This record gives sequence, C-alpha cells and structure tokens, in this order.
Amino acid sequence: MAFEESEEIRMILNNVILLVNVVANPDGRVLGTRGNALGFDLNRDFITQSQPETRAAVSVITQWNPMVVLDLHGFVFPMLIEPCTPPHNPNYEYDLYIKWALAQAMAMEAELKTRTGWSAQIPFRDWEEEWDDWPPIFTPMYAIYHGAYGHTLETPFRDYRGVEAHYWAVWGALKFVSENRKEMIRDQIEIFRRGFLDLPQLPISDEILKQTPYNQYNELTVIDFPAAYVIPAEAPLQQSPHQAARLINFLIFNDIQVHQSTEPFTLNGITYPKGTYIVWMNQPKRGLANTILWDGWDISYNPGLRMYDISGWSHPLLWGVSREIMEEKLNVKTCVVNRADPPKGFVEAGKANAYAYLPTSNEAIKATNELLSRGITLYRAKSPFKDSGRTFETGTFIIPANQANVKAVANELATKYGLQIYALKTMPSDISLMRIQRIAVHADVGVQFFLKEFGFDFTVVTTKDLNSGVDLSGYDIFIHSGWSLLWGSLTDTGKTTLLNFFAGGGDYIGIGRSGVDLSVKANLLKVSYKTGASDDNGILRVTYLHSDSVTAQYPVDSYAFVYGPVWFTEYSGLEVSAYIKEGEFFVSGMWAKWKESEAAGKPIIVHGVSGPSIITLMGINPTFRAHPEHTFRLLANAIYNALG
Repeated sequence: MAFEESEEIRMILNNVILLVNVVANPDGRVLGTRGNALGFDLNRDFITQSQPETRAAVSVITQWNPMVVLDLHGFVFPMLIEPCTPPHNPNYEYDLYIKWALAQAMAMEAELKTRTGWSAQIPFRDWEEEWDDWPPIFTPMYAIYHGAYGHTLETPFRDYRGVEAHYWAVWGALKFVSENRKEMIRDQIEIFRRGFLDLPQLPISDEILKQTPYNQYNELTVIDFPAAYVIPAEAPLQQSPHQAARLINFLIFNDIQVHQSTEPFTLNGITYPKGTYIVWMNQPKRGLANTILWDGWDISYNPGLRMYDISGWSHPLLWGVSREIMEEKLNVKTCVVNRADPPKGFVEAGKANAYAYLPTSNEAIKATNELLSRGITLYRAKSPFKDSGRTFETGTFIIPANQANVKAVANELATKYGLQIYALKTMPSDISLMRIQRIAVHADVGVQFFLKEFGFDFTVVTTKDLNSGVDLSGYDIFIHSGWSLLWGSLTDTGKTTLLNFFAGGGDYIGIGRSGVDLSVKANLLKVSYKTGASDDNGILRVTYLHSDSVTAQYPVDSYAFVYGPVWFTEYSGLEVSAYIKEGEFFVSGMWAKWKESEAAGKPIIVHGVSGPSIITLMGINPTFRAHPEHTFRLLANAIYNALG
C-alpha cells in the first residue's frame, strides 16, 4: 500500500485509517507457543485483562473505538470468517453489528474466492452451534462493545498459503469498508446513541435472518438494561472495599463512565452514604458496562446449545463485590470520577501484646506472604477467639508485639495494603506458627498466576518430572489441577514419586476432576464424587462455612466458578468447607441438565487428614484463568491450613 498507485489502493488510503498490531503475543512468537510466557491464552483474557499484552490491546481499542476489528488466527479448513453462531450476547446491539458484519464477511469470502479460488465458511450463515460470540473473552467480541464490527479469521493453511488467505480476506474487508464507511460509521454511532439516550434494543432483522437456515434465538439478543448499578465503597455495605475499588478502576480503564453520589440516597430500603459509586446505564458503552456488572444468564436449557468456551461470568459475583441494581432511575446527585478512592486502613490505638488483621481481602494474603519473606513472626488462628469483648474468627492473622519495629509493621499494613489492624491485649492460644512453605505445582496457569502474584514460593513440576522420579522431599505441598487425568499419565515411577511424598508427610491440594481423581487413586481421602460434563461451566451459589479453616471468614452465602464441576456424595470423617446451595443453585453459564444433577446441597470443598498429610479437595475452580478473584483466598487458606 505504501509503494503502489493502483485505483484500489488509492480508494483504501482515502477512506481508511489502518492500525496494525504486528504481533499480539510477542512471547508466543519467540517461544513458538500459543500462550504467552506465563502460559495464558491472550484470546481468552479480555474480560479479565490479567496480562499486560491484553491491557495494551484494550488501551488501543478504547482510544480509537475502531469501526472494524479483524483478528487473524489459524487453523480451520475451509477458511473461517466470523460472524458467529448463536447464542449471541444480548449486551451487544446485535442488529446493528450483524447488519454489517455478515455483509463484510461475505465480501471477504468473495475476495478470497476471486483471488485464490479457496472457499470460506461463515459460522452465522453455515453452522448451527458451537462457534458462538456469547462471552466477551475474545478480541473481536470484546471490541464489539466499543462499536466495532469484529471478526475472527481462521486461516486454513500452515504455510505461505495461510498468509495469502489472510491477506486477501483482509483486502476484501478494506475494500468493503472503503465503499460503505459512511453507512457503517452511522450505525456505529447509533450503537453509542442508543446507550446514551437509553433507547431500546432491536432484534435481528428478518432480512438478515433469511440469509441463514439456522435458528438465531432472536429473543435472546435483546435485554432490558437497569437504570444503574450501585457499588458501595466501604463496609458494612461493601463486603470487600479493596475489590470494589479494583472493579471501579477496571470499569474506568475500559472506558465506562462511573459516578459517585454527592449525597446520601435510599434504594430498596437501604440508605447509601455520600461517596457511593453509581454506574448509570444511559451511557454510550452501556453494553460493556452491563456485561461486566450483570449476574449473567443461565443458558443451560434455553437455548441449550453446545458452546465454544465459557458461558458465565460476573465481576461482582466472582470478584466478591457487593452491588445493587437500580431498576428505575432515582434522582441522585452524582459527579464523574476518574479513579476509585483506595481503601483506608487503620491501626487501633492503645497498648498491644499482639496485632491482628483479617483474611478477608486479597491484599491481606499478599501482605502476609511479604511479612513472612521478611522474617516477621506471624500466627494464624485455628479457631475463633475473643479479645476485649470482640470475637475474631478462624483464619485471623496475628503479629506478636514482642519483635522489633512491630508498630511500624502495623502502620505499613494499614497504609500500604489498606488493612484494618486491631490491638490485642493477649495472644490467643489456639494458633499455628506460619512459615514460608515450598510448593510443587502441577496445575493450570490460573493457579500459577495466583501463586506468583500473591508471593508464594513454588516450583512447576511436569508429568515428565514426576515420571523421571523428581525429588519432592524439599517441598511441603503438592498442588494439582488439570483438564486430563494426571494419575493415568503417570508411570510406576511417577506414582511412586507422589506416594512417597505423601507418606513422608507432604500435603496435597487437588482442584477439579483430575485433582480429586488423583486423591482417590492414591488412596488419600475416602470420598465418592460425581461430575458434570467436562465443559459444563458457570457461576454457582455456594454456602461457605464461615469458621472453617479453608473458607475462613468467607460470606456464608456467596458464589464460585466451575468448569467441569465436581461434588462429593460420600465424605464420612471429613471436614466440609463449602456446599453447593440448596434449590436453584446455578446462576449463569451452561451446565447441561444441572437441574437433574442432584448436586444441590452437596459438598464442593472438603478437607481431612491422610496419615501425616493434610488433604484439601475442591470441586470448584478457584483461580480459573486468573478471573474469579473472590475465590483466590480459598487456595491461600488451603495452603496455610497445611501448617496444622
């Protein structure tokens, strides 16, 4: 384009501003891997944004609000050009998107055919299911919320022909945009206008529906938006001020307008103080705001289609943020904010023989591991205790005052981490001395990300390492999660390596079906369990035991994420940390036949003792792709619980 003078090129240059992200995954390009250096699939990270590469892409999208986003992938034969199969997320303005996305896909298909003779397939037109645009985890799907006509293109070839296929498909899109840009940008503006004026959505037009033989479940493409979401900043209305501040900053980073009340107001019988955050939904990017803040929909039975990836997400539920829905607009005075107020910590005054802080935030876990790394003496309460008329629950962290600079440490916890530090008159008796534990990890990237970000000392151990008889004697805990069953992949040497580790007092945390299966096959805990399908996923209502050592100080009624759910049916002699809620326990996602599963009311986290080892089994996925931050602390508590 820079050196030719053809009529086509002049037309494109006169009508298109072209941005090229030369490589979305620099690590993967150098390493020859799909994931980045930490193992993350960046094209699943857009609703979490745990990785710097994703955040960089988001910054470009929010700055430019591109009209078209083409994400070049491989490999599908014949070439695949989106738009997608149903179900289509109702938070899009899908009628406007599909009007141009389908026509643009056909233009790319035609250009590809003319230039190369190769055919293409368009899932919206040609497939019934299983290539959906429901979750906002993919690059193009995320970009749709910013007004883009987003497409994933899957080239069919792994040689020069793959480059050629992408080249000509993109060329077709550039020509299409050049010829239709005024009408396309008018409809992009209409997306924002609908949001700003709180206008109703429209279903997919009959003209579009006639172009595919497959049911698009048009009734699921529209939604009634609430007037606003209300997010308290501080306790007691906010269960986690730290996570609330994190969510507010996340919204702002994603170009969502956030306000703060400048006066108290009452909603649903509750009075909210001045400074409460309000996300008004009459804003240009209301769809993105809603897809971040809603509970999600249960699509297990309607439409009940097979899904390509996850189907349930909710930042308030999975990040542990209290928020209320304002269905009808209230007359509340507010002002725009450009960042959240950080949580304010404090140190209780008075003479102290020890200081205590609660394990109720992710910041408390990070602080604990930092203190341990500095050699500061710390204890953890094994049971509730009372001091000065107050009750401190299981899991409370305690710093004895008989060590150097302890007041400075307490002040640091308050100022750096925003923690509330309580002065204790006496040291409680039922406590465990904490220390840095060495952890061997055979687990997914979510677990590894959590351990790294929160300051745990861990080493990744592979199946090959185990089968080679790696020495595990220097480790305290073995953590395992995985999509395929590890025990069946171990040789006799690998199995003996683990059995010797457990016989020597090594502790174990097993997550998901492979984690639980390993415990059963290694005869660690006597449990029976059932599972959903391997791709069943979504958000569950969970009953947490507040005083249990693993679910220490979690809200009793809360949530968790599952992918391939596991629940326990026989667990005699074990401690139960959490149950699946009785009744209608499934909030959002796709879990086929969950109503017939008989999982309601069953344990989903248990722990117990096997000889000298402490074993914890989780049927949830507490760190799935680094997203469900609310349940990160469950894994931390399980690690700390291994101290006895």
